[in-house]
Order: sequence, then C-alpha cells, then structure tokens
Amino acid sequence: MRKNNKIHSASNKFKYSIIASAIVGMFAATPMYAAEQEDEEVQEDEVEVIEIVGAKRDWFSAQNIKKEASSVVDAISSEDVGVLPDRSVLEAIVRVPGVTMSRIVDGNDSEHFGTEGTGVNVRGLTFVRSEFNGRDSFSASGGGGLNFSDVPPELLGSVEIFKSPTASQIEGGIGGSVNLKTKKPFDAGRRLIAFSADTTYADLREESSPSFSGLYSDIFESDDMGKFGWLISYSDNELRTQSDSVLAQRHFRQDYEGEEYWMARGMRMNRKTDDRNRQGGAAAFQWENPNESVRLTAEYIRSDASLAWIERAIEIDAQKAEPYLPVDGTSFEFDEHGVFESGTLTTNEGWRGQDAERQPSGGNFGQQLQMVTRERTTDSLVEDFSFNIMFIPTDALAISVDLQHVKGSAEVYDMSVWSAMRAVPSLNFAGDGMPGVELFSPEYNGEANHDSSSSNTFFTDPHNAFLQSAMDHISQNEAEENAGTLDISYQFDSGFISSLEFGVRHAEREQTNRQSRYNWGYLSEAWTGDGSIWLDDPAAQNIPTEIETFDNFGRGSQFRVDGNAGILFPSIDLVSNYDTARNLLPQVSVGDGAWVPLSGRTSLSGELENGLFVENEINSITQTNTAAYIQANFDTDISDIYISGNLGVRYVKMTTEADGFIKYPDSVANPNDPDDIYGKLPADQQAFGNNAFYAMTSKNDYDTFLPSFNMKIELNEDLITRVGLSKSIAAPNLGMLRNHISVSGADMEREVDESQEEPEVTAAWYTRYTADSGNPGLKPIESKNVDLTLEWYFAEVGSLTGALFYKDLEGYFVNGTRLEKFENNGVEQVVEVGGAINSGKGSIKGFEIAYQQFFDFLPSPFDGIGMQFNYTYIDESGAPNSGLKPDFPVGEGNGNFEVAYDSLPLEGVSKDNVNLVAMYEKEGWQARVAYNWRSEYLLTSSDVRSQSPTFNDDAGYLDASLFYKINDNFTIGIQGSNLTDTINKTSVLLADGTPAKKGSFVVDRRVSAILRAVF
Repeated sequence: MRKNNKIHSASNKFKYSIIASAIVGMFAATPMYAAEQEDEEVQEDEVEVIEIVGAKRDWFSAQNIKKEASSVVDAISSEDVGVLPDRSVLEAIVRVPGVTMSRIVDGNDSEHFGTEGTGVNVRGLTFVRSEFNGRDSFSASGGGGLNFSDVPPELLGSVEIFKSPTASQIEGGIGGSVNLKTKKPFDAGRRLIAFSADTTYADLREESSPSFSGLYSDIFESDDMGKFGWLISYSDNELRTQSDSVLAQRHFRQDYEGEEYWMARGMRMNRKTDDRNRQGGAAAFQWENPNESVRLTAEYIRSDASLAWIERAIEIDAQKAEPYLPVDGTSFEFDEHGVFESGTLTTNEGWRGQDAERQPSGGNFGQQLQMVTRERTTDSLVEDFSFNIMFIPTDALAISVDLQHVKGSAEVYDMSVWSAMRAVPSLNFAGDGMPGVELFSPEYNGEANHDSSSSNTFFTDPHNAFLQSAMDHISQNEAEENAGTLDISYQFDSGFISSLEFGVRHAEREQTNRQSRYNWGYLSEAWTGDGSIWLDDPAAQNIPTEIETFDNFGRGSQFRVDGNAGILFPSIDLVSNYDTARNLLPQVSVGDGAWVPLSGRTSLSGELENGLFVENEINSITQTNTAAYIQANFDTDISDIYISGNLGVRYVKMTTEADGFIKYPDSVANPNDPDDIYGKLPADQQAFGNNAFYAMTSKNDYDTFLPSFNMKIELNEDLITRVGLSKSIAAPNLGMLRNHISVSGADMEREVDESQEEPEVTAAWYTRYTADSGNPGLKPIESKNVDLTLEWYFAEVGSLTGALFYKDLEGYFVNGTRLEKFENNGVEQVVEVGGAINSGKGSIKGFEIAYQQFFDFLPSPFDGIGMQFNYTYIDESGAPNSGLKPDFPVGEGNGNFEVAYDSLPLEGVSKDNVNLVAMYEKEGWQARVAYNWRSEYLLTSSDVRSQSPTFNDDAGYLDASLFYKINDNFTIGIQGSNLTDTINKTSVLLADGTPAKKGSFVVDRRVSAILRAVF
C-alpha cells in the first residue's frame, strides 16, 4: 500500500497537513511539486516532459491544488491576479465559486459606491477567516479579519479558499478561510528579477494613475552550509476613480388628485472621487541544511493602504417640504406600484424664520436644498513578522515551530460641511438608465419666459445660500498580536492510519478601537430663531467656497441647473483641513445648540482621550486564544478505489477581557427643593441612582471542541468524490464586545395626592432600569457543516466539478435585551441591557458547479481556446438579520435597530452567482474576457437614512485583457474593466411592502497599459 501511496498522496516522503503546508509550504516547493520531482527522478527515462506556460499553467496549478487537497479547496494563482483587470485581491477571488463581494461602501450606508468592492462572502456568509501563509491576519478596523482590498496583489504567489475545515486549521471561518500565500525565495529555484509598471485611465474622472512593482529573489547553495535564499519585493499601486449617483430619499404617503401615492421626501445627487494608494513590501530569508532535515524561514510583510474620497452632494431637505405640488402646467407620474417616478416639484409651505427677504414666506417658492462637501480619509497599516523552523529528524517525524507578531493600525478622518438654499427640482426616475435632475431657481412655477440662461446666477450667488451644519467623525485604532504554534506529525510505514498530527497554538491579541460618534450639529438655521449666516454676510467672509459644475454627470446630460454655471458649495480645502474647520466654523455659528467639534466636548472623567474621544467611544479588548488538536490521516485501497482523508478534533478556549465603565443613574435630589421628583423615589432607588461612574473590566471564557472528518474517494484516476463533516465557529466583531454601560431609570410612576387644592406628588418610583451596551460575554456563532463533492478531472487542464453544502447555524449575533444584576451603593437592581446577544437558528444550503478546459485537442489555431464557468446557488432559511451597528458608540442608542420585516432574506446573500471566462493563448498572445454576475441581494435591513430594507439589484460586470509576450523577458498588455458601463441599482421596500427605486450609480470604465519584465 505504501507504493500506491506514492502515486496518490501529496508526498511520498512526508505528508503535511493542510495547516502544515500553509505554515511550512511557504518556504518549500508545494508537496505536489515535490512529489512530481521525485516521480520524475524515478521515471525520467519513460516520461516526456511537456512545459506548460502562461494562463494554462495557472489553470493547471489551481486544478491540481483542488484535486490533491484533503478537503474542499479552491485556488487562484498570482498570474490570475495580475492578468485580470483586478486591482485588488478581493476583485480577483470573486471569480472563485461561492465567493462574492459588495460594490457598495457599507451595507448600512447604501449611498456610496466602492470602486474596488468591499467585504467578502463565502457561500453566503460574512464569517470568513483571513490568513497570511496559514497564519492569523487582521486589519485594525475592528471587524476581526483582514481587509482584502488593502493587500497589494503583487505580493502574492497564490490564494487558497478553504471551504471545509480540518482539525489542524485555525478556527474562525464558518463560511470559509482565505489564505494569502506570499512568494518565497525557494519557489523559483533560481535568481529572479521581475518588475511591472502600468498606468490606468478612468474615463469618468478623466485622469490616469500609475502603479509599479518589483521583486528580487536569489538562492545560494553550498555543500557544507546548505542552501540560502532571500527575496525582497515592493509595490506602489495608485488608482483614481469617480462615481456619480442619484438616489430617492425617504418615502411618504401623499394625496394627489384624490388618490394616495408614495412620494420620495427628497433626492440626493452625489459625485464622489476616490484616491486609493496601496504600498506593499515583503522580505523573506530561507535556509536549508545540506541533508534537507532543517529549514528556516523568516519573513516580513507590510501592507500600507489609504483611501481618500471627496464627495459633493445636493440633497433635498426631506423634512421641510410636504406636500409637494407640481409646477403649473405639469403633473406627477407614478409607476405601476403607485411610487413617484417623475415630475417638477415645488411647495407653498413657505419658510419658517426671520429670512423672508431672501426666502419668502408666501406662495410657491421651491424647497430647501442642501449642498454638502465631505472628505473621508482611511489609512490602514498591517505589519506581519514571522519565523518558522521545520525539523525533519527522520523520514517519519516532522516538527514545526512557528512564531508570529502582527501589528496594525487604522485611522479615519471624516468631515462634512453643509450650506443650503432653495430651488425647484425636476426629477425623472423612469426607465433603466441614470435618473435625470434639473434645478430651477425657486420662484419658477412653469412660466414659459423663465430665464434659464447664463444671466441667471441664482445658484452661484452667495447672497442666496447660508451655512447650515457640520459633522465630524474620527477613529483611531491599533492592534497587536503575538502567536506561537507547534505542529508535530508522525508518518507510519503501513496500516490504515498513514500519519498522526497534533499541535498546539497560543495567541494573544490586544486591540483598542476609538470610534467617535458622527457628530452633526447646525451652524445656522432660521428655525432656531437666531437667523441664518448667509455666505455674503461679513461673518462668513472667511468661509471658503467654490463652484461645482458636475460636468458630464452620469456620463451624459442627466443634470442641468439654471445658468448652466454650477452650484456654490463649501470648499474642499475647508473639509480637508480639520484644524481650520474646527476653529473657524464655531466662530460663525449661531445659537446655543450649534455644532461643537469633537475636541470641544466634555467627558465623564474630565479629559478626552487623544483630545477627541469620550469614554463610550473607546473599546479596549484583550483576547487570548489557546487551541490544541489531534488529527489522524488515513488512506487505503478497496479494490481499485483509493480512499484517503482525515479525522480530528480541535479544542479551542477563548478568553476575552474588555475594559470599560459603568455609569449609574443621576437620581440625586436637590436638598433645597422639597418638590424635586427624585426626592420622592424610594430610598433604595435614590441610593442606586447616585450618579456614580466606575471603570471596570469584564472577563469571559468560552471553550468548545471542533470535530472534523474529510474523506476523499478516488473512484478512478479522473473521478473523485469527497465527504466533509465538521463543526466550526465565528467570533463576534470586536465592536459588539464594548464594555460600556450607562444605566437609566425608566417608566417612572407617580402617586399623587389630589385631595389638596394643588395635587401633590407624594411618591415616585421607576418600574424598571435600562441600559445600552455592548456585550463582552457574547459567544461565537456555531455551525455544523456538511460538504459533498463530485469532481471529474478529464484532462490536464480540464475539469467538471460539483459541490453540495449545508450549514446549520446557531447563536447569531442580533440586537436584543438581556437581564443583568448590578449592585451600587449597597443596592442591587435588575437592569434590562440592550445590545448584541446570541439568538436564533438558521441554515445555509446550496450547490456549486464549476467547469474549466483548454481545448488544446482542436486543430490550430483553435487549440489556444480556453473557458471557465462556475455557478453557485445559495438558499438560506431562518437566519435573523442582526440589527447591529458595532461601530456606533454605546450611549448613542447603540446605533442598533429593530428589524421591521420578519420575512427579509439574510443580508448579503444572492441566490444566483455566475462567473464566465473566455481565454485565448497562443504564440505569445493572451486574450481574456471575464464576466461576473450576481442576483439581487439585501444590503441592509435598515438603511442609515431611510430606515427601510435596501436591496442591491442584480448586476453584471465585464472585464477583459490582451497581452503579448515579446520575448522570454518582456510582456506588454492592456486591461479593461467595467466595459459594459454597468449602472449599479438599489431599491427599497416601503412600509406596506411596496418596492421602490432608490439609487443608481455610474462608475468609471478603466483601461490600463502594462509592461512586465522577468529575468
């Protein structure tokens, strides 16, 4: 049977587990390649070696990784990342069956488009582990995993997506685990010098951005000292893009011509420009002793990413103009569901306040528009230091020791300033294209002689606009983790059990997240009674403004404004310089409740952390993970059927310590006021509500066993079936673990003596106590998983595979209430604490079909054709949507919400997902066309602005590339993305279940010219 093992197993000398391969294989040739080398040595006189190059080689490599794996795995190579017009790892891995991403920046904020995509789902779930070379990796943003869009793809050698776990893998991915494998010195086996340079043109923004990457790797061999290898690589990748969007705002019911219809309260028209920069670097050193029994690998990986976006948006102020009226001589149009579709809107509501001269209070005079200028800058840094030693003292025994240090930081600066004026908007949401927006000066009421020419300067005249409001938001996060792993494997010479693996891992991660509130406040408003600060007032003379023309908005004539000269906005310089904004704006604001910058607030302790953050915006967490596993690998023959696999169990213990505070109610009575209601409370409630504030640390433990079984049955040389049974877990977002509790008395009742001339409150009491908080005692979600596959490998580069999967999940993270006892000042009370809890059961099931083939059996020139296709169907049942916003500070209502609809699908799940790739490669030419499509899915069950369930409509994106290999060293090419100019559409579900259009997003088509060189 050992001889048969030599054919079927990944290595005939020593079989590494998946995790060992991830840890050890980063400095060695892959086990499959090692086996091929040994087989070639034995059979070199019998086998004709045919070199496979280019994309065909990459498809061959990915196919063999999948075929030889001991569990369900898919993979792509770095060539796939580099050849496709994908500017990030995230955009590349969505070509894999079952993997999807969102193109909206954030599900809860459905008004901003993410050019390169955000988030990753595997088989419908966001519970996805991220790894570098089989080790834990994360961004300091608070989500617990790595932001794949921050990782330069040029650093990678391959990407593996594990869909069924083994005991030897690090726990944490219910959907799956994504392992990013960087390049190593020993991979090439020779000196290697490579570089690439490209420039990308974005046609909507009409700007180009450069990128560069370089790599140097070499090895040195000595009979006495062994083999040495070193590698250094660097990449600097820039991208400048633009997105234009028009969105309908919150809907309400309005009478129109005797019937009720759904009217949008307003509109938001937005232009957003993104400047993204990714800088990455890697350095690696490897050494192997002469007899190949010891290998050392030291590695450093750095990913430094920034994304800065500027937006200019026009908003109809949704709460100051209802009912709407069509201008004279026009009418409103509604769709088949009775939802507003088009019309020119005005109102006779008039204006409240003291500004009648500029904003008349009688007759039709348009409605208020807001002009917002916003900058948001995100900087993220991840540094990963690792050291690994592999010791193979005998052919049967291998020992791996792995040490890792990861540190990361993430900072966000977000500043917005609004000005306002009045106007009459004409909106057209009809059809499938980009909605049309036209703005008339506010006195317009359908007059034929209305002046829309350049002589109409209403929208550029500072006399007609006033400073309205401002908002700042800042986050500063840092995280650090130290981890150590010991893996031992022993291989048996005979018997059903081929090898036994066991290991231990200990990791400690410390993270501090500082997330401020979104700190909105008015600068001037007529309704405050303090008047408005008009932009031509002397008080506003230092407020910089500029005109935005919105040229070529939505790639066409979708926007027009009276005068055709644009609209006056607060300047970009104002929001880009925080010191200027927070010093200048409060000087011109009016009213006691006007905006105060984050740095001007007061905290409970009297001091702001970093001069910006109050106590409930700071979340300090220490997590300790200890794990141990044992795994038996087996193989046997039954007749002509070869069976292999693994059976194991992993024990995991997690300890979470969360620093925070508790604040008790302020029920302290004024001793000089006998009528103070707090003095009527019972003595125990007065004692409990002494306005005390205490720091505290919460410590919680969780442990579990995670069994796994994977069996691979090779029915013949080409046909394989697999069975996978496992239990897996996913830890909560760190923002859900905040240990901040602010207790309040609720539902006060009073006893009144009405026998006197003036009724007197004689007693009062709270019927309950409530609090908003995170939940440091939140436990991981648990899932029981079943995987079945049937895989036909009918050619060297040709396969047809199918997979069935089922996941039974329990303990979802949802918004709810838990009862906790708190003792203060000698009194104990039960408090209803609102926040994240574990609740609910659900399931995810579906299937994947994947096909790939190079048609090299066809006559020339058709033998260069290749094709890939995959389809994933996902059906979820019973899973609750969370209603959680973990980045929202506690004490601000948590940001959490009740999910209004019981029948909503699970957020982020598309039932149907398709990828299609057509390839032609021959005589130095390589052409590729790739199409990605997913069906409608729920972005959020409660959008941040409309509080309505918001869906992303089905959409597909077409990308293509063409390369020519000039010689063995140089390749030139061109790549294009979004070639079909897809309009990304969103929609909402209104209160009575009526569907309504929400947003339309137009983004750049991008074209890149590329030069690559390898020596």
